[in-house]
Amino acid sequence: MRKRVGGEVNYVVASIQEDVHVPGDASAAPVHVADIAMDSVDADVEVLSTTRGILDEINAALERLSAGTFGQCESCGASISEERLNAIPYAPLCMRCAKSDRAAEGET
Repeated sequence: MRKRVGGEVNYVVASIQEDVHVPGDASAAPVHVADIAMDSVDADVEVLSTTRGILDEINAALERLSAGTFGQCESCGASISEERLNAIPYAPLCMRCAKSDRAAEGET
């Protein structure tokens, strides 16, 4: 999973680089190429942010695995259910704490 998501991060970075690269003489274009590319870059940056966040979560899960705490809720210390880990292998919180965390975020 880490290799796949890391590859996705690299792909999006390359896509952003392509979007901002202006081939040839862009000054002769009737509409500035940067204006056209900006929407595409914004979308790519959003995808990059999300994908990079997932990669960070995967790396944190691998650190928990090395530390011997993988599968243990970082908030309450309870075991994270196998069902949850099958759905989200990098989950740091049990369902109860994840729901509580989401509820607290909604209040702010």
